[in-house]
Order: sequence, then C-alpha cells, then structure tokens
Amino acid sequence: MEKNFEEFVRLARKTLVECPWANLQTVRDYSKQVALEAKEVVAAVDSNDTENLKEELGDLFWDTLMVMLIAEKEGLFRSTEPFQALIEKMRRRKPFLFTGQKVTLAEAEEMWASAKAREKKR
Repeated sequence: MEKNFEEFVRLARKTLVECPWANLQTVRDYSKQVALEAKEVVAAVDSNDTENLKEELGDLFWDTLMVMLIAEKEGLFRSTEPFQALIEKMRRRKPFLFTGQKVTLAEAEEMWASAKAREKKR
C-alpha cells in the first residue's frame, strides 16, 4: 500500500504541473468535485456495487489529495498537515488505539462523544 500511495501522490503532483486544466483549479473549484465523488461513493455502497465502489473511492481519494495539493500551492497549508491533524484528532477521540487499552463499544462511543464535545467548546 505504501508504494501505491507514493506513486499516487507523485502522479497527483505531476498532474498539477503538467495538466493545463488541473493547474487552473483553486481549492474552491476542486472542492465541488470532492462533494460529487462522495455522493457517488454513497450511491455505490447503497447499490452494493463493489466494482463501482472501488472506482469511486479511488476518485474520492484522488480529489481529496488534489484539494490538499492545491491548498499547498495556494499557500494555505502544507499538504501533510491534514494527515497530522487527523492523527491528533484520533489521539483525542480514540486514545485506546495508541495505548493498547481494551474498551467496549460503549466506552469507545463515550470517549469519542466526550472528546468531540470538548473540541466544540473551544
């Protein structure tokens, strides 16, 4: 998976440089594509279409990565920052994943809800 991910990122970076259409896109422009692909993922799940689900998930990952890279190009943040933000969120919301602690479904749900409530107060 790591090798595929690295190739995926290289291809997206190359696309931003070499594709005239992609080079003109802004975060605002491309984010609309993310919303469309997310709907297509849901439609594939709802129709139990595994082959289409694989394709649509790939499209959604692609569009998400493109928005991250365009945001970096626009100077909004480094493309690695969303990954770091997600890891930090998981540390707050699912700390048991990082400590090896065994939890029940109810405990996991409570940890998530409590952490989310604390975050919303900030």
